[in-house]
Amino acid sequence: MDNNQLATFLASLADMPVDKLVKLYVKTRETKAAATKVFDAQDAQFKAIMETVENHLLAAADREGVEGFRTEYGTTYAAETQKISIADDTAFETFLRAQANPFLFFERRVSSKHVKDYMDNSDGAAPPGLNIFRERCMRIRKATGEK
Repeated sequence: MDNNQLATFLASLADMPVDKLVKLYVKTRETKAAATKVFDAQDAQFKAIMETVENHLLAAADREGVEGFRTEYGTTYAAETQKISIADDTAFETFLRAQANPFLFFERRVSSKHVKDYMDNSDGAAPPGLNIFRERCMRIRKATGEK
């Protein structure tokens, strides 16, 4: 379906009875899940191929004592990424207390769960300095013993 057909179909939903809307939603969600499963399986294969090729290129670069290759198809270069996690909370907290600005060690993101818990215990008041965005949505559960 092209974008115009989709727009026409979406506009037609306004006149659809509630039971048909729920049925459409459940069927669409199931179809999307099946398509996602197929995509994820294919994506895993692509990732496996790419990771294997990358490992062979790294090994070839090590053997040849170079950092990368220039070919007619593209240029490669060795790079390093870091993945960091906390191994010892107490040791890290002690380290942070000794830093002039410990907040520099954190990403700029607030825990939604912690803010929600705070608000639940503070008559709905949010901590100062935060924007709270609420979106009302409709959740749909599939009926057991569907027709």
